[in-house]
Amino acid sequence: MPRDDASGRPRSARANPATGGVGAAPAIRSAPVRAWFARAFPGGPTPAQALAWPAIDSGENVLLVSPTGTGKTLAAFLALIDQLYREHESGGLAPGLRCVYVSPLRSLGYDIERNLLEPLEAIRHELGLATSPVTIGVRTGDTSGHFRRKLRENPPHLLITTPESLSLLLSQKTWGRIWRPVGHLIVDEVHALVPSKRGADLAVSLERLAAQAERDPGRVGLSATCKPPGPVARFLVGPTRECRVIEAPRPDGKAGPVIEVESLLEPDEGPHRGLTYRRLLRRLREEAAGNRTTVVFANTRAFTERITHDLKGDLGEDAVAAHHSALDADRRRAVEAALKAGELRAVVTSTSLELGVDIGTADLAVLVGLPGSASRCLQRVGRAGHRVGARTRGLMLAATAAELAGAAVTAKAAREGRVEPLRMTSAPLDVLCQQLIGMACVGECSGDEAIDLVRKAGPMEHLTRPDFDACLNFLAGELPSPPGAWEPEPGATPQWTSPRFWKKGGLFGVKNTRIIRWFRSNVGTITSEESVRVLVEDESIGTLEGNYAERLQRGDRFVLDGRALEFDRLDNLVVHARFSGGEPDLPRWTSDRQGLSSELASDLAAFRYRAATLLDEGPSALRAWLVDEYGLEPQAIGVLEALFSAQERLSEVPRPGSVLVEESPLEDGLSYTFHAPLGRSACEAAGRAVSARLGRRFGRDLGLVVADLGWQIRLPIEAQLDAEDIPPLLSPDGFEEDVLAGVDRGNLPARRFRHVAATALMVLRRPEGGRTRVGGLLWVSRRLYPLVKAACPGHPLLKETRREVLDDLLDAPKALEWLRSRPVVRFRVLDGPSPFTAAWIDAAGPEPMRFESPEEALRRFHERLFSGDGT
Repeated sequence: MPRDDASGRPRSARANPATGGVGAAPAIRSAPVRAWFARAFPGGPTPAQALAWPAIDSGENVLLVSPTGTGKTLAAFLALIDQLYREHESGGLAPGLRCVYVSPLRSLGYDIERNLLEPLEAIRHELGLATSPVTIGVRTGDTSGHFRRKLRENPPHLLITTPESLSLLLSQKTWGRIWRPVGHLIVDEVHALVPSKRGADLAVSLERLAAQAERDPGRVGLSATCKPPGPVARFLVGPTRECRVIEAPRPDGKAGPVIEVESLLEPDEGPHRGLTYRRLLRRLREEAAGNRTTVVFANTRAFTERITHDLKGDLGEDAVAAHHSALDADRRRAVEAALKAGELRAVVTSTSLELGVDIGTADLAVLVGLPGSASRCLQRVGRAGHRVGARTRGLMLAATAAELAGAAVTAKAAREGRVEPLRMTSAPLDVLCQQLIGMACVGECSGDEAIDLVRKAGPMEHLTRPDFDACLNFLAGELPSPPGAWEPEPGATPQWTSPRFWKKGGLFGVKNTRIIRWFRSNVGTITSEESVRVLVEDESIGTLEGNYAERLQRGDRFVLDGRALEFDRLDNLVVHARFSGGEPDLPRWTSDRQGLSSELASDLAAFRYRAATLLDEGPSALRAWLVDEYGLEPQAIGVLEALFSAQERLSEVPRPGSVLVEESPLEDGLSYTFHAPLGRSACEAAGRAVSARLGRRFGRDLGLVVADLGWQIRLPIEAQLDAEDIPPLLSPDGFEEDVLAGVDRGNLPARRFRHVAATALMVLRRPEGGRTRVGGLLWVSRRLYPLVKAACPGHPLLKETRREVLDDLLDAPKALEWLRSRPVVRFRVLDGPSPFTAAWIDAAGPEPMRFESPEEALRRFHERLFSGDGT
């Protein structure tokens, strides 16, 4: 086995599958721990537990992949608790931190704490001890100053934390000695972190922690949905270690998930929001009446609030609760406690409960709208029956024909376990900048040692030295910069060019203690719009987006926490409100729309064509297929049959190996809709390239609408296209350059630069002294972004912005692969939008793409003004 260094760490990151069956007896050697487990679980260990315990106990790096409800968390912790009790029995259990558990959700961390306290208290009582010899601590952004000091002064054996809090602790000198005895690192829901910058940030933090431990800690990753597991294992341990992958089967007798799909539309109805919403509420009431607890996933916070408010009116104020990230932390914890106790008939959430929070009483998970991927579908459905031996049940309710078709293919993929592969974010430079500042907060650092350490993290494996040096130069204030690039609020934010570092002789460090304070108040990579707190009689309810809050007038009503509130005033960054009656408005929270995965988009395109071909054989062939393959009911089948029949009658269903382009008139121009078998991100890449090519040809501004399975371009009437114009627009030649040109002509880079700049601490989300008005960060995209582009085109944060857009937000490789297949163009001129365009392509709010110069626009305006025809 090749060796990496003197410590003997292996170089390979190959994931070796676990072999062998489930052992006859658990690998638990401490008598009190073994006795507690036998009492609590008389049926013995699950396969996940029996396979994982020996590997974890031996200190191996382990990625444990097992379905929801198979005891993964207990598999990770009980082997460590067993070790600690064995040391206690021998009289050698010393104080000190032994294990760090990282959860992507604060709520999941608190849930884990409750679940661990139960066996520790039972064992303590059995042994007749006054206190448990094994201690637990929780450190998140909600932890009070008092408990933070207690954690430093008397570290627990098991620390539960989040990626952001871990990064914060690593920046504090007083925690340096605390990391030394750490022997294990547990990362829960690891699949949720792999493809994100938050995951890249955590991966570097784990390397920083490991570098301070006396020995390289064993790493344990837990996941219910990751296939293939190799990339996830590499994320967990980096390129210099091996990782044992344990893919544990379900316990004997535990069947796979039951996922049903229902249509809220009748076959002869068009989309009708009011009608389908009333039917949705009726179905939710029926399911809540027939189950102990029903978990409803509503995709957006605004829809979560609406459903919660209306269900409270039907089921009772205390029977229903909302749970999402904009609610106050105390309120979320109260909801989680009520769930744990079985006190709620229904809980409505957007995404905050889709990871492993324990909902032991949940019998059913209802998905309102599409989850976007088979993986996310399994995560959400897995909230029901989230206990050993329980049945996992899910219900997908579709309000439109497009949702119904998407739900059918999503449910089928989820039932079959066809989980989408994960891909790590590659060397995000804004995360690197933040981590470098965090390292320097502890003391001066060597640049050579820092890059070697950072490259041990999987996402940073391919970080280049020039990019690393460029980030150091930015932080040291050594890059070209324009004058006056600061926020127009005195004292709110430092000038962006002011150095964060000193740099000399290969070493670097923070300029002053103020930089340390900036880091600690702005740590993390989670991007969100500016928010304001909502208080009702001094009780914190949650937050609203600042842009929404500043438009509220006295007496306006809005809903938060499922309760109607009346706006009184906005005082600095606090909304003061009172509880109210009447019908409230829905708050607006800005977030990126969830698109279909490329795998589901391909499945859906194939589904549509197969349905059309079977329809040609007769309705009975289509109906039999939808029943046998997808388990659909007659009502849902009728809705899909009507959609496919209408598309074939008025246009055509896109054929394999082709691209259907439909021209239809607009009030002030023409729209060209491209139907392609691609997910939203790949469609956006292709759509921006086509926009750039049209912009060069006509020199005119245009509008771009992007959706799953297609995009639409809106042109002025004089820029009409013919069938022969389409193939050059879809050429793979020069595609990446044209995607970049299309990106630069739209709003996307400026919007993303704002988040990149905040992550890199170029600007501060939470500056010292607070913010004097709402909307203060908008200047970053409107003013700072063009200034930086002009002064320093090679700035590392501009490079990161472009990488994020192309690699993380768009799927340019998938789009290019499709274009290289040379799809046959089928061109149709229609009198209006086709049924597929109306169903799948969002026709509202196109993004403006600016290709026309101001001079040309002014010239055309004068021509229209003096021509007399007004066109």
